[in-house]
Amino acid sequence: MSTTNDFFSLLQAVTVDCKDNGEHFTVDSRVKAIERLLAATPYRLVCREPLALLFAKRELCEGENVVLVSSHIDCLYNNCFCNDEGDCLRGTFDNSFGNAAVLWCMLNDALPSNVVVAFTGDEEHGSQGAVQALLAIGRAGCSISLAVVQDVTNVGWESGALFTIENDRGIDLLSAHRVVSALERYKGKYAFEHNAEPDESWDYADYGIPCLSLCLPVGGNLHSDEGVLLRKESAIEYCKVLTILARF
Repeated sequence: MSTTNDFFSLLQAVTVDCKDNGEHFTVDSRVKAIERLLAATPYRLVCREPLALLFAKRELCEGENVVLVSSHIDCLYNNCFCNDEGDCLRGTFDNSFGNAAVLWCMLNDALPSNVVVAFTGDEEHGSQGAVQALLAIGRAGCSISLAVVQDVTNVGWESGALFTIENDRGIDLLSAHRVVSALERYKGKYAFEHNAEPDESWDYADYGIPCLSLCLPVGGNLHSDEGVLLRKESAIEYCKVLTILARF
């Protein structure tokens, strides 16, 4: 797989502005960056909604059971940036980090063929992008075995956690055991927060979809134009965990 330096370049590419008005994108620099990055890959744009872009390796087929990776691309920043500060990166990473992480997995062909990646808007306000993604998958006649929501979080930053699992909803005991077992190698290195801050997982749960949020701990105010700190050592590990959960 690619190196941390490659990931940094990818993160820089998608740490650009993206805004919407709750109905459609009004600033689409990140949308264009994502489409450009995926243009020469096996991934195709299988559905374009006003506030959601769905990518998969193949067209959605009726009766298929899919894993949804939901990565919001809207942001609240006035200016976006990404800088190298030694052991850490500083930047406006809510949620360009999540975007870069799933793109890193896609570009390295690390996700199963039944994964649908939704880049969504309106997460910071009404989560209409998540709803549009969900309805589009439903119209195609597919069912969702798990929705993995990506985000950044302050949970676990002080303790040095590599990642967090938050807002788990609708996951039965057997499936929860499978998740914990799959993450055994990270025992003691991640944090768990059952009732965390609202994100798209709340909306997927409202539709009865088993879901959880996979978050990266960062230091600082998530929405500040001064940016937040993230530990370089966590970035690639987060991507590896995302591939584990995608094989749920």
